[in-house]
Amino acid sequence: MPYCTLDDLKKKIDDARLIELTDTVNNPPTTIDTARIVQAIQDADAFIDSHAAGKYNVPMTPVPHVVRDCSATLTVYFLHLFRSLEPEVWRNRYEDATKWLAKVANGQVQLDGVIQEPDPSGDNVASFTADERVFSRDTLKGF
Repeated sequence: MPYCTLDDLKKKIDDARLIELTDTVNNPPTTIDTARIVQAIQDADAFIDSHAAGKYNVPMTPVPHVVRDCSATLTVYFLHLFRSLEPEVWRNRYEDATKWLAKVANGQVQLDGVIQEPDPSGDNVASFTADERVFSRDTLKGF
């Protein structure tokens, strides 16, 4: 399940800008290329997962609102990169999102409702006990 949708993107930029960023077939651009949007969302979500995987089970379900917003921001930025357009405002938002994801990776930010990975330090080691073996190589000799 993707972390954001086309509707989430439309909350950040208008349809005209989405058309401009995605339609490479028509001149002038006239339609939103949903395949290009899906690819940009996948790229953004993979970027988020690469940061969050050290602390949380990914992909996240349910998706926290803050992650949905971050995914939409990164998607819009990646669409700007695709068209070789890099307005400063989106570069700044990308940097902000990346800084926030670094905090997620370092455990400085907690994501409510997302299952955390166990601490790999060894404190959460599971131990198992069992009765002695009834059948072994020695007890089964001669059968």
